[in-house]
Order: sequence, then C-alpha cells, then structure tokens
Amino acid sequence: MDSSDAEPEPGFVKRIMLIPCMRNSLMYGITGGLGIGLAHFLFTSNVTKSTNIAMGSYVVVLLGTWGYCRYHLAVERSKSYELQKAMHNRSGTSKIRLLDPKDV
Repeated sequence: MDSSDAEPEPGFVKRIMLIPCMRNSLMYGITGGLGIGLAHFLFTSNVTKSTNIAMGSYVVVLLGTWGYCRYHLAVERSKSYELQKAMHNRSGTSKIRLLDPKDV
C-alpha cells in the first residue's frame, strides 16, 4: 500500500472533537467559566481572584457535564446491547451478529 493512499491523520482539534460528549462539555465549560468569572468581577472588581474563580468553575463545569454525558451514554449503550440480546434470543437465528457496545 502506498503512503499517499492513506487517509491523513486528523489534527489535534479534530481528534478532541471526536471524543463523545467533548464538544458540548467544552462549550458548557467555557460559557459557565466566563459567566461565573464575569459575575464575580462585577461584584468584587478583583481581577486576579475573578480569573482564578473563572478557571476553577470552567474545570468543574467541564468535568461535571462530561461525566454526566458519558454516564448517560454508557447507560444508553448498555440498554441497546440488552435489547440486541433479547431480539437475538427471540428470533432464534444465528445469522444476526451482536454489536459490542464499545463499537457503537
């Protein structure tokens, strides 16, 4: 196989966006951090502390929404797999191939 036939590897940002739930989590984290940091700055006028609070809230919101989304994705995949098993058992045919939840 020629190396020119190979598909080019996606860039860093594209690889990050391919992670399930990451795009929404980043958006929520940026928005939440910016909003909380700006609100803290408007009430206290302390730039340094507001920046620290904005970064901390960004990390908390990012990890919270990503964990929540990944948990629900895992539950959904598990239910899908159980449904596939039930359909396979009911049909009785061996031609149906079950999908692994990690491949979905």
